[in-house]
Amino acid sequence: MKIAINRSFYIRIAAIIVVILIGVWMFFIGKQHTILIDNNKTGDIKALDEVYVQIDKQPEMVLYSRMRDQFVVTGQSHTLKITYVDENWNEVTIEKKLDIPLGENMMLLSVPYLVANQDSTQEEWLTHFESLAVSVDTGASEEVVTDETAAFADF
Repeated sequence: MKIAINRSFYIRIAAIIVVILIGVWMFFIGKQHTILIDNNKTGDIKALDEVYVQIDKQPEMVLYSRMRDQFVVTGQSHTLKITYVDENWNEVTIEKKLDIPLGENMMLLSVPYLVANQDSTQEEWLTHFESLAVSVDTGASEEVVTDETAAFADF
């Protein structure tokens, strides 16, 4: 039994490969990440009084001491811009390239640590964030009433 391989077979194989490549490409550029921007005391490094943070072309946000806010970004690679006033009243701007690891959904960026250690690696000021939210199970089972006239049964 001889299998006829003609031109349409190659076109189908090429179409399947193109669809797979587009899927992989969309996975990398379309994945959303949450970056928590933290302006809290880190060890012996004190928080900044006022700092302006911008990621990519998103609107700039202002953070005061002991504040935390977030950016929702799409993709793996981003540009971070931090502007603050130092102790000599000079405006300082720091620009860094930010690469989010592939499996991460939420990252914590420590602004005071980055400002104090500008030549440090990204792993030192950008860390994985795990939510501390705990679900509480009371053990009590509540009955769900689906009858719309059940409220009238008491009359």
